[in-house]
Amino acid sequence: MNIVDHHVEVLQKVAQRIHQPVYLINQYGRILFTSPQGMTNPDWIQMLRLLHSTQQDYFSMVHSKESVSVFPIYINEQAYDYLVVPAFIHPQDDMGLHLIIEQAVNAMSISRIKQHAIKQSTGRAKNEWFRKWMEGTISSEQDVACLARMFGLNTTIPYICIVCQLDQSSHFTCFLKQQTLVDDVFALLESTLSHCPFPAFLFVKGDIGIFLIEETGGWQAMNKSICSFLKQMQILIKQHVNATISFGVSLSGYLITDLPKGFSEAVHALQSGQLSLRAEYIQFYQAKDVSDLLKLIPAKDLTTFYERYLHPLYEQPQVDPNLLHTLSVYVETHCHISETAKRLSVHRNTVIYRLEKCEELLQINLKDPDATLRLRLALRIQKHLSSDSY
Repeated sequence: MNIVDHHVEVLQKVAQRIHQPVYLINQYGRILFTSPQGMTNPDWIQMLRLLHSTQQDYFSMVHSKESVSVFPIYINEQAYDYLVVPAFIHPQDDMGLHLIIEQAVNAMSISRIKQHAIKQSTGRAKNEWFRKWMEGTISSEQDVACLARMFGLNTTIPYICIVCQLDQSSHFTCFLKQQTLVDDVFALLESTLSHCPFPAFLFVKGDIGIFLIEETGGWQAMNKSICSFLKQMQILIKQHVNATISFGVSLSGYLITDLPKGFSEAVHALQSGQLSLRAEYIQFYQAKDVSDLLKLIPAKDLTTFYERYLHPLYEQPQVDPNLLHTLSVYVETHCHISETAKRLSVHRNTVIYRLEKCEELLQINLKDPDATLRLRLALRIQKHLSSDSY
């Protein structure tokens, strides 16, 4: 259950009883709740982001002379939320305002501790299942579809895979400190999901974070928004935990049955940036062959191209199926008739006859280099489309 929804009634009652605006803010300075009389972006919010007190605290704004009281809500040793009142609430006030707030803070803290424990337990289970999925331990389509539904993923929408990892630093030599930092980073990243321009999900595999972002539009159209979002996260990480983080992004979106491919591409992209000794980078997976390039083109456009140049050889029932196969071998052998005949175990004249029939049906000249190039590409597309890439 969302913390804002869970405690909204308590916070509203506090605001009514003390006759002051009340804010609930997480440890990263994000406003989780504002009472009706509060401001959406108060001036003191920037100051609060610098405050990491585990005890009740106060501060005042120099220009506005506004006092602010901060009450930490304990979650665990590393995590706190804060109940904030833009007024000075004295611990010994005669009206009992401090007691009202303290009771609310204690009740919310108990609830948040329980909620955090449940979240940690379910999170570990979720990430373990995801790890098995990406490593191929879980591979049947039925099991994968079941996992996807459990994670809230849509089985009909492709997902862009983005992996992230803190850049190596000699500053943290203690494993415990390093792990604490990693946990803080993933908690901070999770808090940004609602600000992603597209539906997004976060998983954790060791010290690597994995974002799955719905490919709701063309990759080129989404590219700019995703880059902007990732850069904002890099700034956020640097501001709050004084560390840098890098990202590797898959070549394109994948349906859930092929998500391990996207994960592999994103990891390779991340490692590519690491090998170049860079830091705080966003590295996209680089296409290595024609198949990778074809993934960037929508399937419907590839089908249109393929059908335009080859459909007379497979759409008409009376056409000999050997024609298409002979043509394919012919272009693979760089248009050598003798080699084609050898591979097909037929007479050379049979190859010539079949190729002449192909020219007649396709209305092309096989001696034209441009024509054979288009055929070669169309045949490669046919193979690509039939390889379950989509």
